[in-house]
Amino acid sequence: MRKLLAALIILILLLGGAAAFAYWYVSPPQQLGLDYEEVPLRSRALDMARRMSPELVLTEADVNNLGRQQVAAHRNYQPDVELTGARFRLEGGKLVADVTAKWKDRVPVGLQLTYRLRWASPNLIAQVEEAKLKNVGLPAEAFDDIVIPLGNELPEPLHVNDIRIESDQLVVEFRKPSLQDLRSLLG
Repeated sequence: MRKLLAALIILILLLGGAAAFAYWYVSPPQQLGLDYEEVPLRSRALDMARRMSPELVLTEADVNNLGRQQVAAHRNYQPDVELTGARFRLEGGKLVADVTAKWKDRVPVGLQLTYRLRWASPNLIAQVEEAKLKNVGLPAEAFDDIVIPLGNELPEPLHVNDIRIESDQLVVEFRKPSLQDLRSLLG
């Protein structure tokens, strides 16, 4: 009977240790928030038109704020998963997001998602290419794309032609507006 009791205690200790290790492993390495600052896209686009430039440059901080704004608007990702923080950065021609979430309001989880950006008027689409929990790869299909309604924030006569990442900036390239479009923009 003593051997059975000892084995049961050892099993409970091993299971408790495994659970503690799993909790530690999935926990995010740092706390992130969802606070963001509004990015004045409309005024920047008007300034760009006044300068007769076909490109609008968004800094990495701008991209971080736009991404956090979308995550904050959709923080209840799935019934048992709440997004609690995010940080976005441009790296190697991709958008990389460090995301923190809580599963069942108890277990904090830290993920890293890598996105490929593309333009689908009027939205900037961040499509998941890679997902990791620490160093463990997860199926990218398990995660939703982020849709940033960038075109809705711009003045009507301006139409985005393409986007590209250059070093730590997102460059939004516009179609050349007609003379009538410029008159209505600059009023």
